[in-house]
Amino acid sequence: MKTYPDKCADINTVGSFCDCIAGNGSIDPAATGFCNRVKTGENVTGDELAELKNALLDLEDKEDPCCDC
Repeated sequence: MKTYPDKCADINTVGSFCDCIAGNGSIDPAATGFCNRVKTGENVTGDELAELKNALLDLEDKEDPCCDC
């Protein structure tokens, strides 16, 4: 499972990131929960977005190890 689409990986603003992943049913629940916090008006920062994206990338690496051997 992809934690978020590759096209969203380089987006570093909270609103744009959430717009990018909106409507994608295969997104990790952590990303969906983060964006739901944004929708309810909770104050989130770009640093929190960076932490989320790093955690999601770590999950992808563990679930689908890539071997360039």
